[in-house]
Amino acid sequence: MLFSICSVQAQSDAETVDLDAFFAAVEQGEVEPLLGMMHPQLARQIDPPILEAWLQAVAFRLGKVESIIPDTTLVTDARQEFTADVVFTKGTAVAELVLLKNNIVAFEIKSASLTNWFQRPTSLSLYSERGEQFLVSLADRDFSACRAVLHEKVAKKVNDQYLNESADLLVQQVGGRPQFNYQQAKLTVLPDERVQQMELIYEIQGDRGSVRCEMAFRFHGMQGHLVGFRFP
Repeated sequence: MLFSICSVQAQSDAETVDLDAFFAAVEQGEVEPLLGMMHPQLARQIDPPILEAWLQAVAFRLGKVESIIPDTTLVTDARQEFTADVVFTKGTAVAELVLLKNNIVAFEIKSASLTNWFQRPTSLSLYSERGEQFLVSLADRDFSACRAVLHEKVAKKVNDQYLNESADLLVQQVGGRPQFNYQQAKLTVLPDERVQQMELIYEIQGDRGSVRCEMAFRFHGMQGHLVGFRFP
């Protein structure tokens, strides 16, 4: 899968980015240096725990880079597109890298060894915090903030009435001054080992009682999206 953004304004950077620099960052295996090479708009579309999982998959399944053999290079005033055959210690791949004013706007390493590379994020803290942010906003009846956390398509379908009824249900169950405590995660895994859905379970405690809430996340590209919630 090509990780990219459709259209951005060009930005310049002091350090030259090319295939060698990109693969040096990939081999380093750390998220921040690679994110630092990307255009901010692309970086915002990538969850660090998923990028880290991708880096680990490249290292484990393909190994170290032995040689980079450039194939095609397309250059315009601001844009550069590179493709190359890359030989690793454990296999081969085709790399694609697109730069706009020295910022990565698209990248891909294509190899049969990377089929179904995504098993799960390396950390759940980003998603548990996002789930808690939604619940806090729901309890405060800040429905615009609720929608900002949801996947865009889901947010368009969830109206104020539904969110208000959910907030009423929460008050009925737990009363006032709710505390949100993340408990655990449940993964729904497909036969080919891809994660279909991740459910984060919270215990919500208030001055009247407690209730459990399940927050559903689905993954697309290098992002996890909050797509639903329920009080069982």
